[in-house]
Amino acid sequence: MERIKSFRTFFRIFAFFIFAFAFSVNSFAAGKKKTKKSDKNAYVFYDENSEATDIEEMEVDKISGQKQTEIQNEIVQPFAWENAGDVLYYEILIEKFNDESEQWEEYIYHETDEEETEECVIYLNPVLSPGKYRSTIKIYNILGVLEEEMTQVAEFPVLQAFKPEIRNVTYSLYMRPLIYLDDIDNDGIIEIEGQNLFMPQTDNQYEAYTEYYLQGRAFKIRPTEIISHDDRNRKLTFQFDMRTLDVGNYHFVAKDASGLHSDINTASELTVKFKKVVDLDVSAGYLCPVILHDDTLPTYMGSRVWPLSAQARISFMFFKRSWGYFGAGVKATATMMKHKFEYYSIDGNLFSGYGMFVYQLPMFKRRVLLDLHIGPGVTFYNNFVFHFSNNLDSPPLNTLSISANAGLSAQIYINKRLFIEPGCDYQVTFNSDSNLGIIGPFVGVGWQF
Repeated sequence: MERIKSFRTFFRIFAFFIFAFAFSVNSFAAGKKKTKKSDKNAYVFYDENSEATDIEEMEVDKISGQKQTEIQNEIVQPFAWENAGDVLYYEILIEKFNDESEQWEEYIYHETDEEETEECVIYLNPVLSPGKYRSTIKIYNILGVLEEEMTQVAEFPVLQAFKPEIRNVTYSLYMRPLIYLDDIDNDGIIEIEGQNLFMPQTDNQYEAYTEYYLQGRAFKIRPTEIISHDDRNRKLTFQFDMRTLDVGNYHFVAKDASGLHSDINTASELTVKFKKVVDLDVSAGYLCPVILHDDTLPTYMGSRVWPLSAQARISFMFFKRSWGYFGAGVKATATMMKHKFEYYSIDGNLFSGYGMFVYQLPMFKRRVLLDLHIGPGVTFYNNFVFHFSNNLDSPPLNTLSISANAGLSAQIYINKRLFIEPGCDYQVTFNSDSNLGIIGPFVGVGWQF
């Protein structure tokens, strides 16, 4: 009986061992499906001239996820890899390529402890100096058996890290770090001077490169083109799209491939604003109103088109941004109406005035402003009189009615102040027994104060 009990105990332990082994093999198989040998180069950067006194972490490469940390003038290089599942430990071998012998030489050999195995990261000591390296990562399962098929081998370069420095930012049009958005001569050309200003990344990913952008409060603006770059890496000229710049203070940032970036200070500052905080647009011109609906006036006056007309506008634009200007304005129109019938004639004047909300959209490097306006107003029927033979006249008609106006125009600038303004408005006048609707194409000349 004791033998049977011992056998059962042994069988249970053996079954548990088989189950645990099968579970571990299955976990490694799942990990093997998720883990692929890397065919991309990892990047590590080294800076022998570091002068950091505080800890500063710098993003190195989004592909490998590796980082470099400066701690009190010393370089600490984390080396990370992909988790392979349930692992007893990893065996890390890093070799450096000897250019003279053209052979790989062992540089670092390391077996991970429990914490390193869990975190999948070690800190290299000694650090990797610039050169060409190869890493071999061997994986040992929970039984201490090497999983040869899961061995990861990858080559990677260690590049020299250079901290960029920007000493001066100049907007070429004014020769100072300032841009006026309402200057129609804007070309978006910005020049920077400093040190370690390399070209942006090229197809050769082993070369040193630098990223450039204007840093705003919550976003980055990158140049559309690099116009020039000197051989000493001390001066670059960029072209920016003026449509991406808005009012505010920016800092020009140069960021090395290792993550080292230029200092954010007054030397890197660029100010973008409007030369004039507000605009006052005054224009006047010819108007040709055409009656669209309501037959009262056409019936009594004999026509729908009244070419003896004019209008004037004043707009005060007090909120200006790169994507548009907002403001308020007033508009007045005057139309002379006269028609002669067989036995009588009739004449009078039609005046209107409006207060308007105005939005202007800058276009074509701000040489054209698309103007949208809408608002309430009044229409005044002034001195409408029937004239009969024998000097008989009807009593004059003078009445004031509520009306509204909406329209679209384009301010096309001849120079920085003078503009012509073609456009078209629609106005409707509300009366108790009629709603007079008029469309009024116009063209005018204006000046911006």
